[in-house]
Amino acid sequence: MARRQKQIGGAADVASEDALRQADLSHLHLQDMTPDQRAELRRRYDDFVGHFGRDGIAPSRYPEPKKRVRKWTPGAKR
Repeated sequence: MARRQKQIGGAADVASEDALRQADLSHLHLQDMTPDQRAELRRRYDDFVGHFGRDGIAPSRYPEPKKRVRKWTPGAKR
């Protein structure tokens, strides 16, 4: 998701963006959030999914069975 480019007017805008990155948004409902808070929540979600691995696919519950190695005996016919 593309983030909206903002004109940074000074240090106050940078501080507010940093404060938004550190803010606890867990107590807010999505309907009550500002557009900036929604964008931050979406950024956090995308970051989480990006770190999940394997294109967002959960690892298998059951590991793949290992291939059995057959012992080779010279001169033996199968």
